[in-house]
Amino acid sequence: MQSKIIILVVVVSFLLSFTALAEEEGLIEGLEGSITLEGRIGNIAGDKAKFNEYRDIKDGFGLYSKIRLRYDTEKYFLNFKSNDIGYDTQSYRLDGGRWGKFKIYFDYHEIPHHFTFDARSFYAGVGGNILTYPTHPPSTHLSTWDDFDYSIERRHFGGGFKWEFFKPFFFDVSAFREEREGIFPVGVAGTTPGGIAIELPEPIDFTTNTIKLETGYTKNPLFLSLGLFFSQFENDHNTLFFRNPSTVNTASTMDAFTLPPDNQYYKLAFKGSLKLPLRSRFNMNLGFSRANSEADLFNSYVANVAGGRTGITISDLSFKGKMETQNYNFVFTSNPLSFLDGKIFYRHYRLDNKSDKIITMDDTDTFINHLFDYKKDKAGLELRFRLPMKLHLTGAYHHVRTEREREDIPKNKDNILSIDLRWAGIDFMIAKVGFEKLYRDAKFNTVRDPLDFPNIETFLRRYDAAEQDRDTYKVSVDLSPIENLNFGIEYKHKEIDYKKTILGLQKEKRDGIDLDADYTAGKYARIFGYFLYERIKNSQFQRQFVPADSPNPVSPPTSSAFNWDVTQKDGEYDYGIGTEIFIIPNKLTLTLQHDYVRSNGSADFTYFLGANPLPAGRTQDNIDISDWDDYRLKSYMIKATYKATKRFSFSLGYAYEKFRYKDAQLDGYQFVPAISGTNGAYLTGAYKDPSYSGSIVFLGVSYKF
Repeated sequence: MQSKIIILVVVVSFLLSFTALAEEEGLIEGLEGSITLEGRIGNIAGDKAKFNEYRDIKDGFGLYSKIRLRYDTEKYFLNFKSNDIGYDTQSYRLDGGRWGKFKIYFDYHEIPHHFTFDARSFYAGVGGNILTYPTHPPSTHLSTWDDFDYSIERRHFGGGFKWEFFKPFFFDVSAFREEREGIFPVGVAGTTPGGIAIELPEPIDFTTNTIKLETGYTKNPLFLSLGLFFSQFENDHNTLFFRNPSTVNTASTMDAFTLPPDNQYYKLAFKGSLKLPLRSRFNMNLGFSRANSEADLFNSYVANVAGGRTGITISDLSFKGKMETQNYNFVFTSNPLSFLDGKIFYRHYRLDNKSDKIITMDDTDTFINHLFDYKKDKAGLELRFRLPMKLHLTGAYHHVRTEREREDIPKNKDNILSIDLRWAGIDFMIAKVGFEKLYRDAKFNTVRDPLDFPNIETFLRRYDAAEQDRDTYKVSVDLSPIENLNFGIEYKHKEIDYKKTILGLQKEKRDGIDLDADYTAGKYARIFGYFLYERIKNSQFQRQFVPADSPNPVSPPTSSAFNWDVTQKDGEYDYGIGTEIFIIPNKLTLTLQHDYVRSNGSADFTYFLGANPLPAGRTQDNIDISDWDDYRLKSYMIKATYKATKRFSFSLGYAYEKFRYKDAQLDGYQFVPAISGTNGAYLTGAYKDPSYSGSIVFLGVSYKF
C-alpha cells in the first residue's frame, strides 16, 4: 500500500506542477484534463473472492486514482488516461499523432478473476504441474492441508501505429501481448465407471502474442483493405501430473490431466466496398484462417487399485491439430425509391478439420477420435417500406443451410421470416410491433464408422440441432408526453418446440418485460428508474436408451434405471431507482441510488418407476429441487458532490452491497475426503458459499485544468 501511495503522490505532484507552470507561462494552449484521488475504507464480510470477482477493492483503506489528459490543436493531438494506479485493475492508455497523417497508441490494463480464496488441498506443489502427497492414502485431516487461492490475473499490453501520409492509401500495424497467471479448479474422475471425484488446482500460465497488419485504399467511391492477423498461444504446462488417491500407486506412478497445448493461429482477410448508382452500395468480406497445435499422447494409463499402468496401443504418439476456415460475405444495399430501402446478402462459412485421426486399441476395444467439419450458408432479403401515416414496415426472409460431416449430428435447413411495423404518428410516441418465425428441418444420418462409439443418434437427438419451431413476438412503446420525461416499455415472448428430440429438452418458453423512465424536474432534480423481468420455463424428459426408429421409444424402467420428466423454471427480476438532487445548482449535488436483482429457479421432477417404488422417505414431491441457482443482489449508494471552485470538486459517499446465493449443488457444502464409494470426493472448497456483504466509505477530490 505504501508503494502505491508514493507512486500516486509523485505522479499527481508532477502533473499539478506541470499544468500550473504551463498555464502561468502560456506554454501549452489546448491542454486540458483532470486528476481524481479517492480514498476508500472497505468492510467486507463473507466471500471476499466473489465480492472482488472482477475488481480490486481492499478490505480496509485504499487510495485510488484517475487521470485524464488531452492536448488538441489544429495539427496535433495527445490523450492520456489512467485508472487505479498500482492495483490489479490498473489501466493506461496513451495515444497521439497528427490529424489526418498518423496516429500512435499504447495500451496496458490488468483485470483479475477471483473464484475462491483460502481453498484447501492435501496435494503438495499447488501452482505447479506436479501434484503429489507423501503417504497413501492422503491425510483426511483438513488442518494439515495447504491453503491457496483460486484466482487468475490477466495483463494485456501493446500498441499500434496508423499511417495516413500517402492518402488515399493507409497502413495500420499493432502488436499485443496477454499474460494470464493463477490457479483454476478442475474436476477429474478417480476411476471409471463410477468412483470418487477429485478436484485439482490447475496451474494457469498462458501467454498470447498477437500481431495485426492492415493496408488499404480509401477514396470515394471505393474502399479496399488487406489484413493479416497472427496469434501465438503458449502454455508453460501442457500436462498436470497428479498422484491419484483412488489407486495404491507410488509417487512415481502419476496420473495425468492434459492442459491446453501451444498453438498458432493466423487469418488473412480482404474487405471491399463500392458506391453504386441509385444510392446503392456493394460490400464484401473474404477471409481464410488456419489454427495449428501439437500434443504428445500417452500410451498407458493408471486404472487399477493394485498400482502400475495399463498399456494401450495408439497409431501415433503425437497428435497434430489443424483447423482451417473460409468465410465469404457479400452484401448489396440500395435505396432506389424514396419509400423503399433494400438489402440482399449471402454469407458462407466453412470449417475443415484436418487434424490427425488417432486409432486407440485397449485390449479388445478400439476407438477413433471424431473429426468435426461443417459448413453454413446463409442468404437473405430485407425490405423496408415508408408508408402513409408515418408507418414503417420491414420484412425479411433468411435461409440458413448447415451441413455437418459427423454422422451423429444432423444437417439443418432454417427458414426465418420476420416482420416489423413502426409507427411515429404522434410527436411524443413511437410504437413498434414485431414477429419472427423460425422453422428448422433436420436430417439425421444412420451410417457410422465401425471404429467409433455406437451412433449417438440411435439414442439421442440433440435439441440444439434437432427440428424446431420458434415463434418470437415483440411489442414496445416509447413515450415523451411532457418535456423532460421519457418512458419506455417493451414486452417479448418466445416459444420453442423441439418436435422430434428423443431425450432431453422438449419445449421452452420465455417472457420478458423491460421498462425504464427518466424525468428531469428543471434545475432542481433528476429521477430515473428501470425494471426488468424474465421468466423461462422448459420441459425435459429422460427415457431408457432405445433406437430412435423403434415403434416403442419408451423402455420399461428397472430398479436401477428409470424414466423421469422435469419442468425447470427460472425467474429473474431486476429493478433500480435513483435521483440526483441539485441542492445548489451547479454547486452541490446529492445522488441516491438503489439496485436489486433476484433470481429464483426450481426443478419439478416426476419419476416413472413402474413396479419399483421410490426409496424410503422419498415422494414425488420431496424429490423436487427448490433451490436452483437462486440468488439476490442488492446495493445502495449515497453520494454528495461539491464543486468548490472552477477547478476543484469534492465528493463524499457510502456504498453497500449484499449478495446471497442458494443452490442445491452448493448448499451445506462439506469437504468430503474419501478414497472409495460413488459419493466419495476430495474437494478443495472451490465456489464454496459465495455469499457476501460489503460496505465502502469514500472521499474524493478532483482537480480540472
